[in-house]
Amino acid sequence: MRLFRSVWGQFVIIGLGLFLLDRTFFPEPKPVIGPPNAERVALQADALSQLQGAELNESQLVAIKEREIRDELLFIEALDRGFIEQDQVVQRRLIRNMRFMDPERNVDDQTLLTEAFELRLHLADEVIRRRTVQVMETLIVASLGNPTITEQDLQVEYEAQQDNFQVPVRYSFKHVFLRDDASGGKRSKLLKRLGDGASPDQAREVGDVFLAGYQFQERSLPEISRQFGDDFAYGFESQAESVGEWVGPIRSVFGSHWVWVDDIAESRVKSFDEVAQDLRRDIRRALDDRAIQDWVDSTLQQYEVLL
Repeated sequence: MRLFRSVWGQFVIIGLGLFLLDRTFFPEPKPVIGPPNAERVALQADALSQLQGAELNESQLVAIKEREIRDELLFIEALDRGFIEQDQVVQRRLIRNMRFMDPERNVDDQTLLTEAFELRLHLADEVIRRRTVQVMETLIVASLGNPTITEQDLQVEYEAQQDNFQVPVRYSFKHVFLRDDASGGKRSKLLKRLGDGASPDQAREVGDVFLAGYQFQERSLPEISRQFGDDFAYGFESQAESVGEWVGPIRSVFGSHWVWVDDIAESRVKSFDEVAQDLRRDIRRALDDRAIQDWVDSTLQQYEVLL
């Protein structure tokens, strides 16, 4: 009680009160992050626009900017922790860049590295930036330990993704090819040989050269279409209904083909055992991405973000 009655005690209490009020109503300003680099945003937007064949909408542009902010945060936090100075990959790149700038200069690597950091070359190098972001992501994931992925987790994911594990009908076949300018005699000779029950190797002796080859294993219709064109794929699907016999001619952008079907593997769904390893990898990647995003969201609370 004597503290409250003394002048010094009252001074201390008033000072403490003012300090708390100042901290409450006038907090320290947060560090600013952003806006994202306009050039990088434009490059990513152009690439995505070309890929989808249409202009980006506002939500897509915001997503690109948010990704840039995310990477900038990871880069800044890695800088604050001194990771760049400890990274030998970054060090080697900076030394290489310094020697490229002045190849005639005869100095040791440590001098070049020191000068590179003084010139802040690491801040302008896109490769170093990407490398540093990846290192930071790896460290965030590693700090959380190894997540447990159970057999039940894999089974649940397998059931949810059944449509993604559909294997289309696949064909194994051989063919004989004739160009459109092949002579009538050559065509007649080939047809006679086919009519006599020639094997694919025997029939090919009187055909034309086909640079892509003559034997194709386990090809789906989309793969066949990419190799021979849509017209051939349509004709192939309608005629290749059984194995061990010749069908054709089937037209393509190259000419005419006679096809011997060796095998038709019916459409099926991949078994759990076939995809379990991929499922485990995908689940782990999703967990890692979630962990990184949670860390980013939490850390961004300490910043004023400018998009």
